[in-house]
Amino acid sequence: MRGFRWAKGGRGLAGWCWSATTRDHVGYESWLERDRLILLDLDPQVVGIAS
Repeated sequence: MRGFRWAKGGRGLAGWCWSATTRDHVGYESWLERDRLILLDLDPQVVGIAS
């Protein structure tokens, strides 16, 4: 496992997304990951999310 980080001004589109499921921010490293996080957060069967 590695820590979540990104370089400021880097080529990636990393960031943090608020999750109602976890009631906390979840990190993502691409817009594809962000979109999947949003879909998981909307699914009532999902009980946890981690990046």
